[in-house]
Amino acid sequence: MSVIDDAITRLQTIALLCSGIKGAPDKPCEDFLVAPLAIAHISEGTGGVDNSTTARLLLTVSVDFHFSRVSMKGAYTQINKLIPEYLQRLAGDPTLNGKVDTIVFPVSFTVSAAQWDKVVTQMVSFKIPLKFIETPTT
Repeated sequence: MSVIDDAITRLQTIALLCSGIKGAPDKPCEDFLVAPLAIAHISEGTGGVDNSTTARLLLTVSVDFHFSRVSMKGAYTQINKLIPEYLQRLAGDPTLNGKVDTIVFPVSFTVSAAQWDKVVTQMVSFKIPLKFIETPTT
């Protein structure tokens, strides 16, 4: 696994610790088997070299939580509980168990209608900036 895969796996592990989350695969899946479901993926990033021995990678990983829209009241009850809980769990593990140098707070999030595997969902999408510092190999 790469350092990126390790960080995403840790973000998914933290997602599964949140109340009511039933699925959080290490890689985005093709089908919507359970709800609520968390999907983590890279959304953007930059890379740079600080000097001849240190490289820096800044990635934003999106962690998308999908909730059933069968009951919007139920979806928002879950969403309103999830937002502070996930943020608190991230704050309690800013290095993702040593997988990154740090989460670069603040973490932003949006709530919107979405679709996964042809299923219309209500989604909370967290944008989590991660900083990796590595010694490059030559």
